Formats: sequence, C-alpha cells, structure tokens
Amino acid sequence: MNIRPTENITHKNRSFSKVIISIIWALFLLFLTATGISFFMPVSWSVEGILVVDQLSLLMGTVLTLFSGIVISYSSRYLAGHAKLSRFLLNCLMFTAAGFLMVISDHVLLFTIAWLGMGLCMSELIGGYTHVLEGAASRKNARKYFLLSTSLLAGGFGLLGIQTGTWTITGIISAIETASGGHWMLQAAVLLLILAAFIQSALFPFQRWLMSSMTAPTPASALMHAGFVNAGAILLTRTAPLLFVTDLLWLLVIAGGIGALIGKFSKFVQANIKQKLACSTTAQMGFMLLQCGLGFFSAAITHLILHGFYKAYLFLSSGSGVSQETPYASDNEQWRAWQLPVTIASGLAGGFLFAYTTGKGLELNSGLFLTLVIVLTVIHGAQDWMKQAALSAKIKLIMLPVVIVPALLAYALFFDAISLLLAGMPMAETPLPVTWDQITIGIIYLVTFLIIELKLYRKSRRLYVSLLNISQPKSNTILQ
Repeated sequence: MNIRPTENITHKNRSFSKVIISIIWALFLLFLTATGISFFMPVSWSVEGILVVDQLSLLMGTVLTLFSGIVISYSSRYLAGHAKLSRFLLNCLMFTAAGFLMVISDHVLLFTIAWLGMGLCMSELIGGYTHVLEGAASRKNARKYFLLSTSLLAGGFGLLGIQTGTWTITGIISAIETASGGHWMLQAAVLLLILAAFIQSALFPFQRWLMSSMTAPTPASALMHAGFVNAGAILLTRTAPLLFVTDLLWLLVIAGGIGALIGKFSKFVQANIKQKLACSTTAQMGFMLLQCGLGFFSAAITHLILHGFYKAYLFLSSGSGVSQETPYASDNEQWRAWQLPVTIASGLAGGFLFAYTTGKGLELNSGLFLTLVIVLTVIHGAQDWMKQAALSAKIKLIMLPVVIVPALLAYALFFDAISLLLAGMPMAETPLPVTWDQITIGIIYLVTFLIIELKLYRKSRRLYVSLLNISQPKSNTILQ
C-alpha cells in the first residue's frame, strides 16, 4: 500500500519524537542520579580554563532536562500532525543543550556563546512555528533584546578579563581583589552583567520582549517562562563574589523590588490569560533578583525551581483555565470581608514556621526581609489558586490557611535542601545588615499588599492606563 506524503511526514515526526523524548528523559535520569550522589559526595570536576561541573551545574542540569522533558513530551501530542514538529522538538533539544553548556562554562567566551545560543533558539521557538506575520515580528523583536543582552554580557566579561588578565569566571573571581585598574572599571563591568541579567529575566524596563512573545506555541511559552528567563539568576549566582566586592547588591534590591511590583499590578489589567502569566513571570523574576540582592543566592535558585514548576504547569494547562463563570455577589462580599484577616493570620503563622525551619528572619538582617518576600509570594500564589478553584466563599476561607501554612513549610524544607546542596558555592548564602533600601522596599511591599487585598488600585484610572501601557506588546506582534 502506498503511503501518502502527509502520512509519511506524520510517521517520521512520530519516530523522531520518540527519539528526542528518549534522549531528554535519559539525560534527566543521569543528572538526577548525579545530583543525588552530590548530596553525599560533593562534586568538583573541571576541564581547566573551559568547564566546571559542580553541585549548581548538576542541579540546573536536572531542572532543565526535567522541564524540557515535560515540554517535549507535551509538544509531541499538542503539535501532532504539525509539519514542523520535528524541527520544533530539535530546537527544544538545542535550547536545552545551550542552557546546560551555559551552567558548566567557566571560560567567559564559552559562557557568552551558550548565552547567545539560548537566545537564538528561544527567538526561533517564539516566532518560527505559528502566525506567520506576527510570529516573524515577535522573533525579530526578541532577537534584538537577546543580542543586546549578549553584547552587554560580552562587554562586562571583556572588561573583567582586561582588568584581571584571566578569561575564566573562577579565575576572575580569584584575581579580582588584586586586579589592576580602577574600582570604577570593575563596577562598570559588573553593571553590564547585571543589565544582561535584567534583559534575560524580562525585568522592567526590559519586559516588552516577553509581552510580545504571545505568538509562541504554548509548549514554547512554558519552556520560556520556566527555564529561559531564569538564566539571569544563574549568571548572578556564578558571579556572586563580584557583586559583593562592588557593593552593587542594592541595585538588585531596588530594581528587583520595583520590577516585582510593576509586574504584579500589570497582571490585574490583563484580559488575555497568557498576558496575565507573562506579567506574573516578570513579577516573580523581580522577586528572584531581589533575593540575590539580599545575599541569598540559594534562595534565588530555590525560587527559580519552584517558579519553573508552577509556571510550566500554568502554561500547559492554560487552555482549561479559559472559562466564563457567573459571579455570586453574596459569596464575593463574604469572601472580601474575611479575606484580609484570615490571610494575615495565615501569613504570620506560615512566616514564623518558615523562619523557625530555615533560621532566616530570626535575626535583624536581610533574612528578615527574605522571609517577608517569600511569605508574600506564597500568599499571592495561594490566592491565585483559590480564584481558579470552584469552591464557595466559606470553603475558600477555610482553605486559605490550609494552603498557605503547609506551602510555606514545604518551601522552607526545599530551601534548606537547596542550601545544603549549594553550601560549597562561594557567597551562596551571605546575610547582609539591614539597609535603608531594604527597609524602604519592605514598607512599600507591605503597603502594596494592603492595596491589593483591599482592591484600592481599582479606584485609580490613571494607574490602570499606565499599567496597561507599560505591559503592551509591540503592535505588529499582536494576533489579529
């Protein structure tokens, strides 16, 4: 029997999908095993001047292959019959390879090439498979941002290499205190690295490439929000000692804190579910970089992993989240009347449990602010879940503490595990004295929490319009 061309293509796609899926899950099992072993036998293997394999590399390899495995397996069904399925899966695999190359790279040139490779693969995933005109515009727009971030990264590493006379990340960190050249040159170099991280993480004011990426197939969006945007935290964790030497951690606190607030408020004015998720991602990236600024890089890695799981799930299930429901006024009024006191009580109980379990927040240092940030993050996540749940107002009020308190305990235990795994990394966890920038952002966060809970932001039309303008995608990338 003759096989028609379309049937032949489908058969080849299925065969290719099975091969790619087998490869990615085999890699996941390999990294998972190696990471488990590294808990008991710390790993430190390197090809001098080129690669470094340590606990962070293995952990990120495990996380990256897990997210990629889920997305690729989902894509083989979601895009079944698509003429470019094999190309899409191959692009996902190349993205994963570039991501792992980045986390094991010690030479700055290799790190920069991997960073660029991730950006080029992601720009192709954003605009190479659906919506021809808008997709091409989205791909072009994203590529501009990714090339800019690569240029800043290369510039920062270039200045560091010239100043220290070495071209490896470990070498630069070791030689930085005795390097020739002025302190201003070092600060300029680290500032360029920070800006590169901001762009990759879609932090304000660089969030527009993410808002303009809605042409991406849903699996590509999941991989982007669960993996790609997290590269900024990996860069900052690898170069953490440089941030302490240059005293630029305050910049991460302020920029991350403001970016998180803008992303959180922008989410409220979106009508499109993918745009809501994109704004949520920018807010979470702000929280993640803020944690770096507080001196808790292990906390940022923990946040990176948990956010990746959560956001991948939300994107892959976004179709089922589109619904139209009839509101019940009495339930809503009862929910609003009791929501704030129940939420505050749950947050205080969960926050104490988190502080007691991790030891963060029991002393007057940046750990106290870290606990506040994590409590607010978990509260907002729990409330988002409650909004989607088909439960009455009374049941939601009962469920709030049931969800928030155990979630904070689970977060604390996972944080402790990650901190233990990364204990050998330089500056992985270095509490800082309380500073005015931390106090200012902390007060703003508490005020913002009350504004959100009391829905006061709805009373300002000017705020609504400003947030809508900030979060608008480029006009030529909007789906018609």
